[in-house]
Amino acid sequence: MNEIKDKLKHSFNNDKSRYITAILLIAAIVAILATNIPIVVWAVLGVVFVLGIKESFALYDIEDSLFSYGLAVVVWVMAFFSARPVECGLIACVVLASFMAYKQTLNAKSIMPFIYPSIPFLALYSVYVDFGVWKIVWLILIIAVCDIGAFFGGRLFGKNPFSPTSPNKTLEGVIIGIASAVAIGSIAGVFMVNVNFFLAIALSFFVAVCGVFGDLFESYLKRRAGVKDSGKILPGHGGILDRFDAVLFGAVGMHFVLMFFDELSCLSCISKQTIEFFQ
Repeated sequence: MNEIKDKLKHSFNNDKSRYITAILLIAAIVAILATNIPIVVWAVLGVVFVLGIKESFALYDIEDSLFSYGLAVVVWVMAFFSARPVECGLIACVVLASFMAYKQTLNAKSIMPFIYPSIPFLALYSVYVDFGVWKIVWLILIIAVCDIGAFFGGRLFGKNPFSPTSPNKTLEGVIIGIASAVAIGSIAGVFMVNVNFFLAIALSFFVAVCGVFGDLFESYLKRRAGVKDSGKILPGHGGILDRFDAVLFGAVGMHFVLMFFDELSCLSCISKQTIEFFQ
């Protein structure tokens, strides 16, 4: 027991700035979500989105340009007025690919920032637009619990590397993180957002797994770019993408699952009404 306490104390002392930044981030997120003013949420997330786009240029080794930033801003403005924000990102990819083919002057990698992180950021905003602020809170809770569980689980019990992409992450830590996220996330899903228990378990698991691989994908990009962090804006965490990587992949997973079951529910209602009509 004393050994575990010493490890935790040592971990805290070594990563003090990380914890302070995390607390400030949580406080800021709580304040923004508590207001639940759509245009405020859109504007703040838009700033984070543009900062994430900026970091992605370095990760993909692409020279940033006014055109790229302008397109990113146009996409985000369109998302505010659209019922399907994700499709705004897809059409941007089509426009950029068309321009690339027509002019033959752009680097083929120029489209990459409009796939990641653009599509996941739009998926995150779509969770808010389609399902409300509490689904965002649920998403962040699942990812945060998974991250904390994996971090401390890996520090205390980690022995086997999870992937060559990120040697510091351990299989034991990932398992503990996902298990913690499923346990806490499923309870929160039932009592906080009134989701069916079995759906809450499945969604918590899927979102946690997506989050793990979101973090791994970010590590992959950084390894290829030869950098430790995607940026320096968040002390102890690095850049925007360093902190939002798991949330972004988790948002894609959550939006997919919620939309999938929402559409199934609609189809079930339509089928039931059709049967009743012909009886």
